[in-house]
Amino acid sequence: MSAGHNVEDWGAVHAIPTYHKAPASPRTAPFGTRERPLPLIIDSDPGLDDALAIGLACASPELRLLAVTTVGGNADVHRCTENALRLLHAYGRDDVPVAEGAAGALLGSVVRATEVHGESGIGNTQLDPAPTTPRPEGAVALIARLLAESPEPVAIAPIGPLTNIALLLREYPRQASKISHLCLMGGSIGEGNTTSSAEFNIVADPDAADVVFRSGIPITMIGLDVTHQALLDREATASLRATGTRSAGIAAELTDFALDRNREWSGATTTAIHDAVAVAHLVVPDLVAVAPYHVAVDTTHGPARGRTVCDGLPYRLQRDGRTPNADVGIVIDRGRFTRLLVDAFSRLP
Repeated sequence: MSAGHNVEDWGAVHAIPTYHKAPASPRTAPFGTRERPLPLIIDSDPGLDDALAIGLACASPELRLLAVTTVGGNADVHRCTENALRLLHAYGRDDVPVAEGAAGALLGSVVRATEVHGESGIGNTQLDPAPTTPRPEGAVALIARLLAESPEPVAIAPIGPLTNIALLLREYPRQASKISHLCLMGGSIGEGNTTSSAEFNIVADPDAADVVFRSGIPITMIGLDVTHQALLDREATASLRATGTRSAGIAAELTDFALDRNREWSGATTTAIHDAVAVAHLVVPDLVAVAPYHVAVDTTHGPARGRTVCDGLPYRLQRDGRTPNADVGIVIDRGRFTRLLVDAFSRLP
């Protein structure tokens, strides 16, 4: 039971947990096709699940990956940058530029998730050095240049802390109109994971997240409510290895590391592949169900710091003079998500 409702009767199109049963609505995020690939920049802190998200983007003909930019988060930003370079090399995509961004939050202390991802950010996996180096202009300037040069609006998938995106909006405000959509992994309608209130990517830089959610740019928030349904298990890693590709073996090894951690900590036999859901939403139009919410970020220094306060109740929004500013992911087809990843990595080297 939740707030007087029997959640077992809610069906597959309602956000849980919430008092207001937000119904699924048509998505606002663009999606790519083979005939017209969606131009995409990934802003990331690789990262076990980031590595699978980047691989999915590399393998998807529905996307045209313009760049991977890095931010400190799951590990130190320099490690994240090296991980991005080496992952792209392993995936056969040395053509994709990488640029290093913010080492830490706009304000406040540095937050890391090395207890989850290991000091390297990618567990115990060893990747071959890449022949390429980071672009000298840095992440924010590279994103701004790519936006300015693109003949069409560009989607950005921020799957780490939102520091680079907030800096972009502050330093290059004229380029905001060239962003077609921000499909970000972060936040939660319900409970957090780093604290009981907050998800990691948001609490790592709540002030940056506040800038982003106030920006007016179209946003899809792929939060814990949906990513905790996007689970892989040992059967999935066996399927990845069975494809026989080196890239799929890397994905399986990274996932096994996360599975080992989860089993040690909680006895769980699955692991959520959070960040890949944000990329998958831009590839498959009907994989993730979303609902409209007004999302505000708690930037105070109390126990709710970093919480994404999600309000989808129509009468309350009208009463308070607010309108939804984000689609929020509420449901994903787990089996289809697994098949999407296995198929994608089978096409990589």
